[in-house]
Amino acid sequence: MIVPHSRILLAAAFVVLPAATLAGIVPAMALPCAGILAACFAASVVDALLSRQRVAALTAGAPDLVRITKDVRAEVPITLENRSARTLSVRAGLAMPAGIASERIAESVALQPGRSALAWPCTGTTRGDHALRDLHVETPSPLGLWLARARVRVECNLRVYPNLRDRPTAALFLRAPNAGMRVHRQVGKGREFERLREYMPGDSYEDIHWKATAHRRTPVVKLYQVEHAQEVYVLVDASRLSAREQILESYVTAALHLALAAERQGDRFGLITFSDRPHSMVRARSGMDHFRLCRETIYNLQPRRVSPDFRELFTSLQLNLRRRSLLIFFTALDDALLAETFAREVSLVARRHLVLVNVMRTAGSQPLFEGDTPADVEASYRALAGQMLCNKMRELQIALHNRGVRLSVVDPQNIKAQATAAYLEIKRRQLL
Repeated sequence: MIVPHSRILLAAAFVVLPAATLAGIVPAMALPCAGILAACFAASVVDALLSRQRVAALTAGAPDLVRITKDVRAEVPITLENRSARTLSVRAGLAMPAGIASERIAESVALQPGRSALAWPCTGTTRGDHALRDLHVETPSPLGLWLARARVRVECNLRVYPNLRDRPTAALFLRAPNAGMRVHRQVGKGREFERLREYMPGDSYEDIHWKATAHRRTPVVKLYQVEHAQEVYVLVDASRLSAREQILESYVTAALHLALAAERQGDRFGLITFSDRPHSMVRARSGMDHFRLCRETIYNLQPRRVSPDFRELFTSLQLNLRRRSLLIFFTALDDALLAETFAREVSLVARRHLVLVNVMRTAGSQPLFEGDTPADVEASYRALAGQMLCNKMRELQIALHNRGVRLSVVDPQNIKAQATAAYLEIKRRQLL
């Protein structure tokens, strides 16, 4: 596309208009003025054609994939190539997709013949994949009468990961690998068999190994050690209730935070996502490569407008998880029907596994006498409704506790710290 530059307007005002006026006032000057007008027209046409050649000589490229962190400033490397033999003055603008913000609208650069690098600043505001397709370029014509504009294809995918650059996550790497295990006294004697030794006064009779005792003809007891490589699975609910108030966003970051905590504790971490059916399952393993696999699995998780099917989920867990594991749920149970279904079906896995449920505290579910005093009658009714939701959640908490399931109502601001503290407490008490 070609658009007129301000120079062509000046040329029309100072050359074309006086020549046309002179030809009308002085008939004898009509032929020379017509020649001037024809020359100006021919120059503008030739200049427009040359401007097309200039913009056609511009190409652009970018990496196929650029990984950035949400709410952290990053740069997209853009390669501009000038295939002409002269330096071109180019004004470039990158069309950012939805979910990517940039404080820069356009940038003017002088491109030497060959390739030039351009770092375009951007910030990811929404996690997931965002396609970057178009780079808009503009270059003036040789005489400066026209501006040639073109849209150059740039095939680039911006991948925005959840932001784990905060104080609770940084604290994981400032502590020793067994943080919490050393600070607090270990409760219990462990569950993993270590070795046999002779009976000593004070040993429990339940630890006597009767076969070894019969073989050696002297009392022998079993010694246990604390399990270090336990399996921890985080289950993230991506159904309709998780789409409210950025709940799913908090669940995703909390799940990755728990993955790092499990890695520091020496446990194996697994990840499961579900809604009306199980979507993805990453088997429990350890190592930073496995953490990256979990991050690639969950970074683009989006809520679905369906209700969760807990029976199908628990049946799948019963079939796929043979070893006793810690199951940490991030779900929403403030719907009465879903809460009843969860409490009824959780017994399928609670008999074999240790289940910990985290439910987000929403804006409308808080105790009546917490916070500011209601300003009017309508606000009082809303506060009363919040108290009723709290009562329902407390009843559900008691019902699940009777089935051996722990339910915690976590705050959106402290979900990572609270979930990690509950996991470390289970490790310390050797409940798994």
